[in-house]
Amino acid sequence: MSDGERKLWRAVLEQAYEDAEMIALDDSVGTEPLECARARRYLRADSPLEVGDLRLVCELANVPADRVFLWARHRYPLEQSLEENLECGSPAAAFPTVPPGGSKKREPGSRTPQTAASLQAEAQA
Repeated sequence: MSDGERKLWRAVLEQAYEDAEMIALDDSVGTEPLECARARRYLRADSPLEVGDLRLVCELANVPADRVFLWARHRYPLEQSLEENLECGSPAAAFPTVPPGGSKKREPGSRTPQTAASLQAEAQA
């Protein structure tokens, strides 16, 4: 890999860091941009997809991925980010609108774990 390509991938990591460190542009509202929450989630590698993506970027940038994960998880703890999701995005992004215990209204014929199991049992019979 050329030095220019390595610099490009390091720039990708730098941009993710800059996005994660964003501050609110409108101090009166006190909210952070959605990009902030997304960048922090990416750098922490919260999902298996993000782990794979970040490992690849780190490999191409010649940066130890495990160090990035540990640093980001220390810098942007998950507990902190859950509280900040209300600030970084809309309340709907942080909390589902479905009431606890699930929604009681379903479309006719919609799949639930119970109907999926019964359909599978019928198919096997």
